[in-house]
Amino acid sequence: MWSSRHSDWDDTFRVNTTAHYFLSVAFLPLLDAASRLELPDGQIGRNGGRGVVAITSSCASMHNVTNVDLTSYATSKAATDHLVKLLAAKFSRFYVRVVGINPGFVPSNMNPVGEEGNLFSTLFDKVPAKRAGNGNDIAGTVLYLVSRAGAYVDGISLCVDGGRILLANGQE
Repeated sequence: MWSSRHSDWDDTFRVNTTAHYFLSVAFLPLLDAASRLELPDGQIGRNGGRGVVAITSSCASMHNVTNVDLTSYATSKAATDHLVKLLAAKFSRFYVRVVGINPGFVPSNMNPVGEEGNLFSTLFDKVPAKRAGNGNDIAGTVLYLVSRAGAYVDGISLCVDGGRILLANGQE
């Protein structure tokens, strides 16, 4: 815990939280225009789920990890979850929805899932889904949130982790 440098925190927040804010604000005029488009069935885009910001966070924002130091990362992701709510409230007058997706463990450079002997190699024996997430799990969730199916969803962050968060917070 004492090995964290101030610059690590600054860099982490800059990438994980601040960038989402400025990118969302920069695209607001286009998102507003998309939400006003008329759909083929005559409905206005507001009913069709158009004009959506989907922000990627992490399930690390929702639990306390004790086996590795993810303090700055988890804190920045918790701020990102709150940013989803704040932007949803601010963008509501344009009917631009803001939603978040919080992946659990999905293979990446940060999560070397499946590599024997790493921190995560035995983690999934205890997860209800009994596996790591994959690209299809994340893509399906994003498609739901930004499509007509999710058109009535706004200001939430959805955890996609196979049930791991239940165990990480001590519930079995």
